[in-house]
Amino acid sequence: MIKLTVPLVTAALFLGVAALKMSTPSQVPQRSMTTSSDTLLKGVSWPKELDLTYFSGPNLTPSPACLAVAPTGEVYVGVDKMGSLGKEPGKGSIVQLVDSNNDGKVDKHTVFAEVNNPRGILIEGDKVYVLHAAFSPETGLATGMNLVVFEDKNQDGVADGPSKMLIEHISNAAYIRNRGVDHATNGIRMGIDGWIYIAVGDFGFHNATDRSGKKLTMLGGGIVRVRPDGTEMEIFSHGTRNIYDVAIDPYMNVFTRDNTNDGGGWNIRFSHHLQSGEYGYPVFFQNFTEEIIPALVDLGGGSGTGSFFIDDETWPERYNQVPLMADWGRNFLFIHRVKPDKATFTQQEEEFIKLPQITDVDLDASGRAYLAAWDGAGYSGNPGKGYVVRVVPKDWKYKAFHDLRKASISDVVAQLKAGSNVARLAAQQELINRKAAQEANPMLTKIISDTKEKLSSRVAALFTYAQLNGAAGINQLVTYTNDADLREYALKALSDRKAWAAQVPLDPFLKALNDASPRVQTAAIIGIGRLGKPEAATALLKTKVPASFVAPAKGTEGPHATRIRPLYLHT
Repeated sequence: MIKLTVPLVTAALFLGVAALKMSTPSQVPQRSMTTSSDTLLKGVSWPKELDLTYFSGPNLTPSPACLAVAPTGEVYVGVDKMGSLGKEPGKGSIVQLVDSNNDGKVDKHTVFAEVNNPRGILIEGDKVYVLHAAFSPETGLATGMNLVVFEDKNQDGVADGPSKMLIEHISNAAYIRNRGVDHATNGIRMGIDGWIYIAVGDFGFHNATDRSGKKLTMLGGGIVRVRPDGTEMEIFSHGTRNIYDVAIDPYMNVFTRDNTNDGGGWNIRFSHHLQSGEYGYPVFFQNFTEEIIPALVDLGGGSGTGSFFIDDETWPERYNQVPLMADWGRNFLFIHRVKPDKATFTQQEEEFIKLPQITDVDLDASGRAYLAAWDGAGYSGNPGKGYVVRVVPKDWKYKAFHDLRKASISDVVAQLKAGSNVARLAAQQELINRKAAQEANPMLTKIISDTKEKLSSRVAALFTYAQLNGAAGINQLVTYTNDADLREYALKALSDRKAWAAQVPLDPFLKALNDASPRVQTAAIIGIGRLGKPEAATALLKTKVPASFVAPAKGTEGPHATRIRPLYLHT
Protein backbone atom coordinates (compact mmCIF):
# COMPACT_ATOMS: atom_id res chain seq x y z
CA MET A 1 0.00 0.00 0.00
CA ILE A 2 1.23 3.49 -0.86
CA LYS A 3 1.09 5.93 2.01
CA LEU A 4 0.18 9.37 0.67
CA THR A 5 2.15 12.11 2.40
CA VAL A 6 1.01 15.08 0.32
CA PRO A 7 -0.17 17.16 3.33
CA LEU A 8 3.46 17.98 4.04
CA VAL A 9 4.26 20.02 0.97
CA THR A 10 7.96 19.98 1.63
CA ALA A 11 8.88 22.08 -1.39
CA ALA A 12 6.60 23.97 -3.74
CA LEU A 13 6.25 22.67 -7.26
CA PHE A 14 8.11 24.89 -9.69
CA LEU A 15 9.37 27.35 -7.08
CA GLY A 16 11.27 29.94 -9.04
CA VAL A 17 15.04 30.04 -8.71
CA ALA A 18 15.12 33.83 -8.50
CA ALA A 19 12.80 33.76 -5.50
CA LEU A 20 15.70 32.80 -3.26
CA LYS A 21 18.11 35.59 -4.13
CA MET A 22 19.64 37.49 -1.28
CA SER A 23 18.74 41.16 -0.97
CA THR A 24 19.78 44.27 0.85
CA PRO A 25 17.70 47.33 1.71
CA SER A 26 17.45 49.47 -1.40
CA GLN A 27 17.95 53.20 -1.45
CA VAL A 28 15.55 54.85 -3.89
CA PRO A 29 16.53 58.44 -4.82
CA GLN A 30 12.96 59.73 -5.17
CA ARG A 31 12.15 58.36 -1.71
CA SER A 32 13.63 61.24 0.24
CA MET A 33 12.82 61.17 3.94
CA THR A 34 11.56 63.84 6.28
CA THR A 35 12.06 63.84 10.02
CA SER A 36 9.73 65.14 12.71
CA SER A 37 11.03 67.90 14.97
CA ASP A 38 8.75 66.71 17.74
CA THR A 39 10.95 65.38 20.54
CA LEU A 40 8.48 62.59 21.19
CA LEU A 41 9.17 61.32 17.68
CA LYS A 42 12.93 61.79 17.76
CA GLY A 43 14.60 59.41 15.35
CA VAL A 44 11.41 58.71 13.39
CA SER A 45 11.49 59.16 9.61
CA TRP A 46 9.15 58.44 6.76
CA PRO A 47 8.73 59.01 2.99
CA LYS A 48 7.88 62.52 1.84
CA GLU A 49 4.68 61.26 0.16
CA LEU A 50 3.20 60.43 3.58
CA ASP A 51 2.16 62.31 6.71
CA LEU A 52 3.11 60.76 10.04
CA THR A 53 1.64 62.21 13.24
CA TYR A 54 1.75 61.38 16.92
CA PHE A 55 -1.49 59.65 18.00
CA SER A 56 -1.09 58.43 21.59
CA GLY A 57 1.70 58.25 24.16
CA PRO A 58 2.60 56.36 27.33
CA ASN A 59 -0.10 58.16 29.28
CA LEU A 60 -2.66 56.10 27.33
CA THR A 61 -0.74 53.32 25.60
CA PRO A 62 2.50 52.44 27.40
CA SER A 63 4.43 49.38 26.22
CA PRO A 64 2.22 48.69 23.17
CA ALA A 65 2.88 45.07 22.19
CA CYS A 66 0.22 44.90 19.45
CA LEU A 67 -2.64 46.84 17.93
CA ALA A 68 -5.61 46.41 15.62
CA VAL A 69 -7.87 48.89 13.89
CA ALA A 70 -11.58 48.40 13.26
CA PRO A 71 -12.67 49.05 9.66
CA THR A 72 -14.52 52.12 10.98
CA GLY A 73 -11.34 53.52 12.57
CA GLU A 74 -11.37 52.65 16.28
CA VAL A 75 -7.85 51.71 17.38
CA TYR A 76 -7.32 48.89 19.90
CA VAL A 77 -3.89 48.81 21.53
CA GLY A 78 -2.53 45.86 23.50
CA VAL A 79 -0.75 47.39 26.51
CA ASP A 80 1.77 44.95 27.98
CA LYS A 81 3.65 46.41 30.94
CA MET A 82 4.84 42.89 31.74
CA GLY A 83 6.81 42.77 28.50
CA SER A 84 8.32 39.74 26.83
CA LEU A 85 10.33 38.54 29.83
CA GLY A 86 8.06 39.59 32.71
CA LYS A 87 6.25 36.90 34.69
CA GLU A 88 3.86 38.82 36.94
CA PRO A 89 0.17 39.05 35.96
CA GLY A 90 -2.04 42.11 36.17
CA LYS A 91 -0.07 44.49 33.93
CA GLY A 92 -1.92 44.21 30.63
CA SER A 93 -4.99 45.69 28.98
CA ILE A 94 -6.68 46.50 25.69
CA VAL A 95 -7.16 50.26 25.28
CA GLN A 96 -9.57 51.66 22.70
CA LEU A 97 -8.67 55.00 21.09
CA VAL A 98 -11.22 56.99 19.09
CA ASP A 99 -10.64 59.92 16.72
CA SER A 100 -14.23 61.17 16.62
CA ASN A 101 -13.74 64.04 14.18
CA ASN A 102 -11.07 62.32 12.06
CA ASP A 103 -8.42 65.02 12.57
CA GLY A 104 -5.69 62.58 13.58
CA LYS A 105 -6.03 63.16 17.33
CA VAL A 106 -7.48 60.98 20.06
CA ASP A 107 -10.78 62.41 21.33
CA LYS A 108 -11.90 59.51 23.48
CA HIS A 109 -10.29 56.53 25.14
CA THR A 110 -11.50 53.61 27.21
CA VAL A 111 -9.98 50.52 28.77
CA PHE A 112 -11.76 47.90 26.71
CA ALA A 113 -10.64 44.91 28.78
CA GLU A 114 -7.98 43.78 31.23
CA VAL A 115 -5.81 40.92 29.93
CA ASN A 116 -2.32 39.62 30.60
CA ASN A 117 0.34 39.84 27.87
CA PRO A 118 -1.90 40.81 24.93
CA ARG A 119 -0.06 39.54 21.84
CA GLY A 120 -2.62 39.72 19.07
CA ILE A 121 -5.89 41.58 18.41
CA LEU A 122 -8.43 41.25 15.61
CA ILE A 123 -11.61 43.31 15.17
CA GLU A 124 -14.64 41.87 13.40
CA GLY A 125 -17.96 43.70 13.80
CA ASP A 126 -18.78 43.95 17.48
CA LYS A 127 -16.29 41.18 18.29
CA VAL A 128 -12.74 41.74 19.49
CA TYR A 129 -10.52 38.66 19.29
CA VAL A 130 -7.53 38.68 21.63
CA LEU A 131 -4.59 36.32 22.03
CA HIS A 132 -3.09 36.63 25.51
CA ALA A 133 -1.28 34.83 28.31
CA ALA A 134 -3.34 33.22 31.06
CA PHE A 135 -2.42 32.95 34.73
CA SER A 136 -3.81 30.89 37.60
CA PRO A 137 -5.61 33.15 40.11
CA GLU A 138 -4.56 30.77 42.89
CA THR A 139 -0.84 30.44 42.16
CA GLY A 140 -0.19 33.50 40.01
CA LEU A 141 1.71 31.27 37.57
CA ALA A 142 1.19 31.13 33.83
CA THR A 143 -1.09 28.40 32.53
CA GLY A 144 -0.40 29.04 28.85
CA MET A 145 -2.02 31.32 26.27
CA ASN A 146 -5.60 31.55 25.08
CA LEU A 147 -7.43 32.88 22.05
CA VAL A 148 -10.62 34.53 23.28
CA VAL A 149 -13.34 36.80 21.93
CA PHE A 150 -14.97 39.78 23.64
CA GLU A 151 -18.16 41.46 22.49
CA ASP A 152 -19.16 45.13 22.57
CA LYS A 153 -22.71 45.15 21.25
CA ASN A 154 -23.52 48.61 22.59
CA GLN A 155 -20.32 50.05 21.09
CA ASP A 156 -19.30 51.92 24.25
CA GLY A 157 -15.64 50.93 24.00
CA VAL A 158 -15.85 48.54 26.96
CA ALA A 159 -16.29 44.78 26.66
CA ASP A 160 -19.82 43.71 27.56
CA GLY A 161 -18.55 41.05 29.92
CA PRO A 162 -16.01 38.27 30.29
CA SER A 163 -14.43 36.85 27.18
CA LYS A 164 -15.51 33.62 25.53
CA MET A 165 -12.85 30.94 25.12
CA LEU A 166 -12.03 29.87 21.55
CA ILE A 167 -8.69 28.06 21.99
CA GLU A 168 -7.15 27.20 25.34
CA HIS A 169 -3.47 26.37 26.03
CA ILE A 170 -2.09 27.49 22.67
CA SER A 171 1.40 27.94 24.10
CA ASN A 172 3.75 26.07 26.42
CA ALA A 173 2.99 27.02 30.04
CA ALA A 174 6.32 25.77 31.42
CA TYR A 175 8.33 27.93 29.02
CA ILE A 176 6.25 31.00 29.78
CA ARG A 177 6.77 30.50 33.51
CA ASN A 178 10.51 30.16 33.08
CA ARG A 179 11.14 32.78 30.43
CA GLY A 180 8.07 34.90 29.62
CA VAL A 181 6.20 35.15 26.33
CA ASP A 182 8.99 36.23 23.98
CA HIS A 183 8.89 32.99 21.96
CA ALA A 184 5.26 32.15 22.68
CA THR A 185 2.20 32.57 20.43
CA ASN A 186 1.72 36.01 18.94
CA GLY A 187 -0.20 37.84 16.19
CA ILE A 188 -3.60 36.92 14.73
CA ARG A 189 -4.91 37.91 11.31
CA MET A 190 -8.01 36.93 9.29
CA GLY A 191 -7.76 35.98 5.62
CA ILE A 192 -10.42 36.42 2.96
CA ASP A 193 -11.04 32.68 3.38
CA GLY A 194 -12.52 33.53 6.80
CA TRP A 195 -9.94 31.67 8.89
CA ILE A 196 -8.08 33.29 11.78
CA TYR A 197 -4.37 32.69 11.27
CA ILE A 198 -2.21 32.48 14.41
CA ALA A 199 1.57 33.01 14.54
CA VAL A 200 3.10 30.40 16.86
CA GLY A 201 6.63 30.80 18.23
CA ASP A 202 9.05 27.95 18.87
CA PHE A 203 7.61 27.35 22.36
CA GLY A 204 4.92 25.44 20.45
CA PHE A 205 2.05 23.97 22.46
CA HIS A 206 0.67 20.72 23.84
CA ASN A 207 -3.01 19.81 23.78
CA ALA A 208 -4.36 23.16 22.67
CA THR A 209 -8.13 22.73 22.79
CA ASP A 210 -10.61 24.49 20.55
CA ARG A 211 -14.25 25.20 21.27
CA SER A 212 -15.39 21.88 19.80
CA GLY A 213 -13.05 19.99 22.13
CA LYS A 214 -10.52 19.17 19.40
CA LYS A 215 -6.97 18.89 20.76
CA LEU A 216 -3.81 19.71 18.85
CA THR A 217 -0.09 19.58 19.65
CA MET A 218 2.62 21.37 17.71
CA LEU A 219 6.28 21.08 18.63
CA GLY A 220 8.05 24.22 17.54
CA GLY A 221 6.76 27.20 15.58
CA GLY A 222 4.52 27.72 12.61
CA ILE A 223 1.04 28.92 11.69
CA VAL A 224 -2.19 27.54 13.12
CA ARG A 225 -5.63 28.53 11.91
CA VAL A 226 -9.15 28.30 13.33
CA ARG A 227 -12.65 29.33 12.33
CA PRO A 228 -14.03 32.49 14.00
CA ASP A 229 -16.33 30.38 16.18
CA GLY A 230 -13.32 28.57 17.64
CA THR A 231 -13.74 25.28 15.76
CA GLU A 232 -11.79 23.31 13.10
CA MET A 233 -8.38 24.26 14.58
CA GLU A 234 -5.56 22.92 12.39
CA ILE A 235 -1.90 23.42 11.53
CA PHE A 236 -1.38 25.49 8.39
CA SER A 237 2.43 25.31 8.19
CA HIS A 238 5.29 24.27 10.46
CA GLY A 239 9.00 24.78 10.97
CA THR A 240 9.48 28.47 11.71
CA ARG A 241 11.25 29.73 14.79
CA ASN A 242 9.54 32.76 16.22
CA ILE A 243 7.18 34.51 13.83
CA TYR A 244 5.27 37.34 15.48
CA ASP A 245 2.52 37.90 12.92
CA VAL A 246 1.34 37.00 9.42
CA ALA A 247 0.62 39.17 6.37
CA ILE A 248 -2.10 37.83 4.07
CA ASP A 249 -2.75 39.23 0.61
CA PRO A 250 -6.14 39.28 -1.20
CA TYR A 251 -5.33 35.96 -2.90
CA MET A 252 -4.43 34.07 0.29
CA ASN A 253 -0.68 34.29 -0.08
CA VAL A 254 0.75 34.25 3.44
CA PHE A 255 4.04 35.94 4.34
CA THR A 256 6.09 36.03 7.55
CA ARG A 257 9.26 37.66 8.81
CA ASP A 258 10.78 35.16 11.18
CA ASN A 259 12.17 36.43 14.45
CA THR A 260 15.73 35.03 14.33
CA ASN A 261 16.75 31.48 13.60
CA ASP A 262 19.69 29.83 15.34
CA GLY A 263 22.07 27.26 13.92
CA GLY A 264 22.99 29.30 10.88
CA GLY A 265 23.13 32.67 12.58
CA TRP A 266 20.43 34.52 14.51
CA ASN A 267 18.96 35.94 11.35
CA ILE A 268 15.70 37.18 9.89
CA ARG A 269 14.10 35.11 7.17
CA PHE A 270 11.26 36.30 4.97
CA SER A 271 9.02 33.43 3.85
CA HIS A 272 6.06 32.70 1.62
CA HIS A 273 3.95 30.04 3.35
CA LEU A 274 2.28 27.25 1.46
CA GLN A 275 -0.42 25.30 3.26
CA SER A 276 0.95 22.07 4.79
CA GLY A 277 4.50 23.29 4.15
CA GLU A 278 7.47 22.35 6.32
CA TYR A 279 9.95 25.22 6.77
CA GLY A 280 12.65 23.30 8.58
CA TYR A 281 13.26 24.71 12.05
CA PRO A 282 14.97 23.48 14.18
CA VAL A 283 16.95 20.73 12.41
CA PHE A 284 15.66 20.09 8.89
CA PHE A 285 16.90 23.42 7.57
CA GLN A 286 20.48 22.37 8.43
CA ASN A 287 20.60 18.67 7.59
CA PHE A 288 17.62 17.88 5.36
CA THR A 289 17.34 20.97 3.25
CA GLU A 290 16.00 19.12 0.23
CA GLU A 291 12.92 18.22 2.32
CA ILE A 292 11.79 21.70 3.31
CA ILE A 293 10.54 24.92 1.78
CA PRO A 294 13.32 27.44 2.37
CA ALA A 295 12.69 31.08 3.09
CA LEU A 296 12.72 33.48 0.15
CA VAL A 297 15.74 35.23 1.65
CA ASP A 298 18.04 35.41 4.66
CA LEU A 299 18.26 39.06 5.74
CA GLY A 300 20.83 38.97 8.52
CA GLY A 301 20.21 40.04 12.10
CA GLY A 302 16.93 41.50 13.28
CA SER A 303 13.74 40.78 15.18
CA GLY A 304 10.53 40.58 13.17
CA THR A 305 7.29 41.72 14.79
CA GLY A 306 3.92 42.86 13.37
CA SER A 307 2.96 42.63 9.72
CA PHE A 308 0.18 43.57 7.32
CA PHE A 309 -0.44 43.28 3.59
CA ILE A 310 -1.59 46.68 2.36
CA ASP A 311 -4.10 46.77 -0.50
CA ASP A 312 -5.72 50.20 -0.35
CA GLU A 313 -6.41 52.40 -3.36
CA THR A 314 -6.00 55.63 -1.35
CA TRP A 315 -2.27 54.91 -0.93
CA PRO A 316 0.43 55.80 -3.48
CA GLU A 317 1.11 52.98 -5.90
CA ARG A 318 4.68 52.75 -4.66
CA TYR A 319 3.55 51.83 -1.14
CA ASN A 320 0.53 49.74 -2.04
CA GLN A 321 -0.07 46.02 -2.59
CA VAL A 322 2.99 44.95 -0.63
CA PRO A 323 3.65 43.13 2.65
CA LEU A 324 4.58 45.59 5.40
CA MET A 325 6.90 43.95 7.91
CA ALA A 326 7.92 45.48 11.23
CA ASP A 327 11.34 44.74 12.66
CA TRP A 328 11.78 45.60 16.34
CA GLY A 329 15.52 45.00 16.25
CA ARG A 330 16.17 47.16 13.19
CA ASN A 331 13.69 49.92 14.17
CA PHE A 332 12.02 49.87 10.77
CA LEU A 333 8.81 49.02 9.01
CA PHE A 334 10.02 47.29 5.86
CA ILE A 335 8.40 46.76 2.51
CA HIS A 336 9.01 43.47 0.73
CA ARG A 337 8.37 44.01 -2.95
CA VAL A 338 7.07 40.60 -3.95
CA LYS A 339 6.59 39.59 -7.57
CA PRO A 340 4.97 36.32 -8.68
CA ASP A 341 7.50 33.74 -9.82
CA LYS A 342 6.02 30.37 -10.82
CA ALA A 343 4.41 28.97 -7.65
CA THR A 344 5.96 31.52 -5.32
CA PHE A 345 7.56 34.98 -5.43
CA THR A 346 10.72 36.95 -5.77
CA GLN A 347 11.23 39.68 -3.21
CA GLN A 348 13.20 42.83 -2.55
CA GLU A 349 13.42 44.30 0.93
CA GLU A 350 13.21 48.08 1.27
CA GLU A 351 13.31 50.40 4.28
CA PHE A 352 10.00 52.24 4.61
CA ILE A 353 9.28 53.93 7.97
CA LYS A 354 11.80 54.25 10.78
CA LEU A 355 10.18 53.81 14.20
CA PRO A 356 12.06 52.89 17.41
CA GLN A 357 11.38 49.25 18.30
CA ILE A 358 8.26 49.05 16.17
CA THR A 359 5.87 46.31 17.31
CA ASP A 360 2.82 46.35 15.03
CA VAL A 361 0.97 47.91 12.07
CA ASP A 362 -2.66 47.90 10.92
CA LEU A 363 -5.05 49.87 8.67
CA ASP A 364 -8.71 50.82 8.69
CA ALA A 365 -11.05 50.79 5.69
CA SER A 366 -10.54 54.53 5.10
CA GLY A 367 -6.81 54.09 4.56
CA ARG A 368 -5.45 55.26 7.92
CA ALA A 369 -2.43 53.26 9.07
CA TYR A 370 -1.42 53.02 12.72
CA LEU A 371 1.97 51.88 14.00
CA ALA A 372 2.97 50.98 17.55
CA ALA A 373 6.43 51.75 18.95
CA TRP A 374 7.90 50.01 22.01
CA ASP A 375 10.55 52.77 22.08
CA GLY A 376 12.81 51.58 24.88
CA ALA A 377 10.18 50.03 27.15
CA GLY A 378 12.63 47.21 27.94
CA TYR A 379 12.11 43.47 28.04
CA SER A 380 9.78 43.71 31.04
CA GLY A 381 7.70 46.70 29.94
CA ASN A 382 7.74 50.31 31.13
CA PRO A 383 4.74 52.49 32.09
CA GLY A 384 6.53 55.58 30.77
CA LYS A 385 7.55 54.35 27.32
CA GLY A 386 5.86 53.62 24.03
CA TYR A 387 3.45 55.33 21.67
CA VAL A 388 1.25 54.99 18.58
CA VAL A 389 1.50 57.05 15.37
CA ARG A 390 -0.90 57.57 12.48
CA VAL A 391 0.29 57.49 8.86
CA VAL A 392 -1.69 58.62 5.80
CA PRO A 393 -0.79 59.75 2.27
CA LYS A 394 -0.22 63.51 1.93
CA ASP A 395 -3.18 63.98 -0.40
CA TRP A 396 -5.38 61.65 1.65
CA LYS A 397 -8.95 62.76 2.36
CA TYR A 398 -11.05 61.06 4.98
CA LYS A 399 -13.93 59.05 3.55
CA ALA A 400 -16.11 57.38 6.13
CA PHE A 401 -16.52 53.63 6.10
CA HIS A 402 -19.98 53.29 7.56
CA ASP A 403 -21.09 50.62 9.98
CA LEU A 404 -22.14 47.73 7.74
CA ARG A 405 -24.51 46.34 10.34
CA LYS A 406 -26.97 49.08 9.31
CA ALA A 407 -26.54 48.57 5.56
CA SER A 408 -28.72 46.62 3.13
CA ILE A 409 -27.49 43.30 1.76
CA SER A 410 -26.89 44.85 -1.65
CA ASP A 411 -24.84 47.67 -0.12
CA VAL A 412 -22.78 45.17 1.85
CA VAL A 413 -22.15 43.03 -1.25
CA ALA A 414 -21.09 46.17 -3.12
CA GLN A 415 -18.24 46.61 -0.63
CA LEU A 416 -16.69 43.42 -2.03
CA LYS A 417 -15.77 45.63 -4.99
CA ALA A 418 -13.99 48.15 -2.75
CA GLY A 419 -10.38 49.08 -3.35
CA SER A 420 -9.47 48.07 0.21
CA ASN A 421 -8.79 44.58 1.50
CA VAL A 422 -10.02 45.76 4.93
CA ALA A 423 -13.38 46.85 3.48
CA ARG A 424 -13.81 43.64 1.49
CA LEU A 425 -13.12 41.46 4.52
CA ALA A 426 -15.54 43.48 6.68
CA ALA A 427 -18.27 43.09 4.05
CA GLN A 428 -17.68 39.37 3.77
CA GLN A 429 -17.91 38.81 7.51
CA GLU A 430 -21.08 40.91 7.75
CA LEU A 431 -22.75 38.72 5.12
CA ILE A 432 -21.66 35.59 6.94
CA ASN A 433 -22.88 36.92 10.29
CA ARG A 434 -26.29 37.61 8.73
CA LYS A 435 -26.36 34.14 7.10
CA ALA A 436 -27.44 35.98 3.98
CA ALA A 437 -26.87 33.26 1.39
CA GLN A 438 -30.34 33.29 -0.16
CA GLU A 439 -30.37 37.03 -0.86
CA ALA A 440 -26.65 37.47 -1.51
CA ASN A 441 -25.95 34.45 -3.76
CA PRO A 442 -27.20 35.98 -7.04
CA MET A 443 -25.17 39.13 -6.42
CA LEU A 444 -22.08 37.14 -5.43
CA THR A 445 -22.19 34.87 -8.48
CA LYS A 446 -22.57 37.95 -10.69
CA ILE A 447 -19.36 39.44 -9.28
CA ILE A 448 -17.51 36.12 -9.48
CA SER A 449 -18.44 35.61 -13.13
CA ASP A 450 -17.80 39.18 -14.28
CA THR A 451 -14.41 39.19 -16.00
CA LYS A 452 -14.43 43.00 -15.98
CA GLU A 453 -14.31 43.11 -12.19
CA LYS A 454 -10.98 43.30 -10.36
CA LEU A 455 -9.64 39.83 -9.60
CA SER A 456 -9.39 40.74 -5.91
CA SER A 457 -13.16 41.41 -5.86
CA ARG A 458 -13.95 38.19 -7.73
CA VAL A 459 -11.81 36.19 -5.31
CA ALA A 460 -13.41 37.90 -2.29
CA ALA A 461 -16.87 37.09 -3.65
CA LEU A 462 -15.84 33.48 -4.35
CA PHE A 463 -14.59 32.87 -0.81
CA THR A 464 -17.68 34.63 0.56
CA TYR A 465 -19.92 32.35 -1.49
CA ALA A 466 -17.99 29.30 -0.28
CA GLN A 467 -18.39 30.25 3.38
CA LEU A 468 -22.06 31.19 3.10
CA ASN A 469 -23.07 28.00 1.30
CA GLY A 470 -20.82 25.30 2.71
CA ALA A 471 -21.38 21.87 1.20
CA ALA A 472 -24.38 23.19 -0.75
CA GLY A 473 -22.01 25.38 -2.77
CA ILE A 474 -19.67 22.63 -3.96
CA ASN A 475 -21.22 22.18 -7.41
CA GLN A 476 -21.08 25.90 -8.13
CA LEU A 477 -17.46 26.10 -7.00
CA VAL A 478 -16.62 23.21 -9.34
CA THR A 479 -17.89 25.30 -12.28
CA TYR A 480 -15.42 28.04 -11.34
CA THR A 481 -12.52 25.63 -11.83
CA ASN A 482 -13.26 26.03 -15.57
CA ASP A 483 -12.29 29.70 -15.37
CA ALA A 484 -8.52 30.04 -15.79
CA ASP A 485 -8.42 33.21 -13.69
CA LEU A 486 -10.36 31.62 -10.81
CA ARG A 487 -9.18 28.02 -10.98
CA GLU A 488 -6.53 28.31 -8.27
CA TYR A 489 -8.95 29.93 -5.81
CA ALA A 490 -11.84 27.61 -6.59
CA LEU A 491 -9.60 24.62 -5.86
CA LYS A 492 -8.56 26.21 -2.57
CA ALA A 493 -12.15 26.88 -1.60
CA LEU A 494 -13.26 23.35 -2.53
CA SER A 495 -10.61 21.74 -0.32
CA ASP A 496 -10.75 24.34 2.46
CA ARG A 497 -13.12 22.65 4.89
CA LYS A 498 -12.50 19.03 5.85
CA ALA A 499 -16.05 18.70 7.21
CA TRP A 500 -17.38 18.17 3.68
CA ALA A 501 -14.22 16.99 1.90
CA ALA A 502 -15.82 13.62 1.18
CA GLN A 503 -18.42 15.37 -1.01
CA VAL A 504 -15.86 17.19 -3.16
CA PRO A 505 -15.18 15.53 -6.55
CA LEU A 506 -11.58 14.61 -7.29
CA ASP A 507 -11.66 15.19 -11.07
CA PRO A 508 -11.06 18.99 -11.02
CA PHE A 509 -7.94 18.42 -8.94
CA LEU A 510 -6.58 15.62 -11.12
CA LYS A 511 -7.15 17.76 -14.19
CA ALA A 512 -5.38 20.70 -12.54
CA LEU A 513 -2.24 18.62 -11.94
CA ASN A 514 -1.48 19.18 -15.62
CA ASP A 515 -2.47 22.83 -15.73
CA ALA A 516 -0.16 25.30 -17.43
CA SER A 517 0.03 27.35 -14.23
CA PRO A 518 2.44 26.18 -11.50
CA ARG A 519 0.20 27.95 -8.95
CA VAL A 520 -2.80 25.91 -10.07
CA GLN A 521 -0.74 22.72 -9.95
CA THR A 522 0.39 23.54 -6.42
CA ALA A 523 -3.19 24.30 -5.32
CA ALA A 524 -4.25 20.94 -6.77
CA ILE A 525 -1.52 19.01 -4.97
CA ILE A 526 -2.26 20.68 -1.63
CA GLY A 527 -5.99 20.22 -2.18
CA ILE A 528 -5.65 16.50 -2.91
CA GLY A 529 -3.73 16.12 0.34
CA ARG A 530 -6.52 17.86 2.24
CA LEU A 531 -9.24 15.79 0.58
CA GLY A 532 -7.38 12.66 1.69
CA LYS A 533 -8.28 10.53 -1.31
CA PRO A 534 -5.68 7.75 -1.77
CA GLU A 535 -6.92 6.99 -5.29
CA ALA A 536 -5.04 10.13 -6.33
CA ALA A 537 -1.68 8.58 -5.42
CA THR A 538 -0.94 7.25 -8.88
CA ALA A 539 -1.48 10.64 -10.49
CA LEU A 540 0.61 12.39 -7.87
CA LEU A 541 3.51 10.00 -8.26
CA LYS A 542 3.81 11.05 -11.89
CA THR A 543 5.26 14.32 -10.63
CA LYS A 544 8.92 13.94 -11.51
CA VAL A 545 11.98 15.37 -9.83
CA PRO A 546 13.82 17.25 -12.59
CA ALA A 547 17.22 15.90 -13.61
CA SER A 548 18.72 19.26 -12.69
CA PHE A 549 17.98 18.76 -9.01
CA VAL A 550 21.06 18.35 -6.81
CA ALA A 551 20.65 17.64 -3.10
CA PRO A 552 22.53 20.09 -0.86
CA ALA A 553 25.79 18.83 0.59
CA LYS A 554 25.62 17.43 4.12
CA GLY A 555 25.87 20.18 6.71
CA THR A 556 24.94 22.86 4.20
CA GLU A 557 22.12 25.09 5.27
CA GLY A 558 19.16 25.71 2.98
CA PRO A 559 19.05 27.66 -0.28
CA HIS A 560 17.90 30.78 1.54
CA ALA A 561 21.35 30.98 3.10
CA THR A 562 23.55 29.56 0.36
CA ARG A 563 21.86 31.19 -2.62
CA ILE A 564 19.92 29.38 -5.15
CA ARG A 565 18.77 26.12 -6.61
CA PRO A 566 15.27 25.17 -7.77
CA LEU A 567 13.05 23.28 -5.34
CA TYR A 568 10.54 20.60 -6.16
CA LEU A 569 7.59 18.95 -4.55
CA HIS A 570 7.98 15.53 -2.96
CA THR A 571 4.97 13.23 -2.66
